[in-house]
Amino acid sequence: MNTLKIKNIQPENAWKPLPKSEWDEAAAKHLLMRIAFSASENAIQACMRSGLKNSIRNAFGGANVMEPPEKLVEVIEGYRTQRDRQQGLPDPERRKLRQELARKSRETIVDMTMNWLQNAAAPQNSAFEKWGLFWENMFVVTSQKVKNPAMLYQYQMAIRKNSFKDFGTLCKAISKSPAMVQFLDLQQNKKGKPNENFARELFELFMLGEGNYSEEDIKEAARAFTGYRQTDGQFRFIKAQHDASKKTVFGQTGNWQGDDIIELALQQPAARLFTPRELCKHYLSDEVIPDAYLKGLGDDWAANDFDLTWLASTFFSSRLFFSAQFRGNKIKSPFEFLLGLVQDLNVNIPPLPRTYINALRSMGQSWLNPPNVRGWVGGRHWINSATLIQRRQIVEGFFNPPTERRMNGDEKRAMEKAKESGKARFFVTKGQGEAWLRLEPKNRVAALANEWLVNPLNPQVENDLIQFLNQNINRGLPATRTVAITLLQSPAYQLA
Repeated sequence: MNTLKIKNIQPENAWKPLPKSEWDEAAAKHLLMRIAFSASENAIQACMRSGLKNSIRNAFGGANVMEPPEKLVEVIEGYRTQRDRQQGLPDPERRKLRQELARKSRETIVDMTMNWLQNAAAPQNSAFEKWGLFWENMFVVTSQKVKNPAMLYQYQMAIRKNSFKDFGTLCKAISKSPAMVQFLDLQQNKKGKPNENFARELFELFMLGEGNYSEEDIKEAARAFTGYRQTDGQFRFIKAQHDASKKTVFGQTGNWQGDDIIELALQQPAARLFTPRELCKHYLSDEVIPDAYLKGLGDDWAANDFDLTWLASTFFSSRLFFSAQFRGNKIKSPFEFLLGLVQDLNVNIPPLPRTYINALRSMGQSWLNPPNVRGWVGGRHWINSATLIQRRQIVEGFFNPPTERRMNGDEKRAMEKAKESGKARFFVTKGQGEAWLRLEPKNRVAALANEWLVNPLNPQVENDLIQFLNQNINRGLPATRTVAITLLQSPAYQLA
């Protein structure tokens, strides 16, 4: 990955707050698009009234608790009693019980995914959920290996409860998450025969980055994490299985346990740079920000006890974050594309997992299931001919609802349940389209482009769309829907 050349901002000024004189509607739109998924005119005006500092606080402050799906309790009980229920049964019956629990687990993960999508699509939750996505792409676990939805739910809760505390507290909570214990083989990390997987990824991918530790550091750190176990989806520290002898890590010797290793890693200079670098990659640029710019942020972060609330507030209010160099040029991930789309269209995500989970998978992203421990690469990797076709189909789907004939029984029941709960606005309605007709063709195109695109609409494209509306003046509603679809399928809409 290339290192970026920063324009017009010196390292010593990069993380100073944006001057009040530069806080305008364009800056507010940039903040909303990057901190969350969309930037409606109403949201922009709310930011202008609140000011930058309060806008950041408001973005993270109103998130709702994401409730577990109903099936999760049943699955948790199934895992808890699995051994007892299998005792005395012949092998075919045991296999049948395991297969049934595996089926329920897969269904529960689907339900959790849909719950998360619907929760993240609510504007008051979006910034918090995008923040969570950042940490999930650093502290990677995958549902493909973990499989147990109870562990995945606990992992989510560890992030939710700790991602605005200090970084050490978050790292310690994740290290004791049953999902992480399972994913990086802490379960096999034995006294006298340590498994190095977790220790290696802790240093390389979670805290320090490659080249900032030795192989001996990994071997010694692995011994400190012996005794970390999960039993029936609950973390356990088994003292008898812990290597209590002295270890030397980063040149310091002691009777270290897992939490001590995290504290020692935080003392390394690389710890000050690694998370800010990853933060920039997630929110700012797919190209690497030079260390000269990261150092000031990292040093001040360390001076503030690695407080993550301080880091977020400083990062999102900084001059570098608002630099013109970083506006309107970041390719949306599949999650960002879908969640931004439903917010821009003012609809809810339909409870149709076959449609939306499969579409996200086709676009390259599945919730809690990155391709490997390094997480999603992002950037231009999101875009190719196949993923663009899928993005276009997603847009078409919100303007052309599926017929009941295409739904199975579960989907019909889910749609009915959603209607009964008052969440039935899943597709662009005729009334919504008619509201667009109140404007003259030129103003109509400008209004839709200003609402949905972060960069000015190409003049030639704008003229073509206006001409199309004028030529179809007697077909105002279908013609306007065509213009809307064209804008939402355009290359410009893929950028934030």
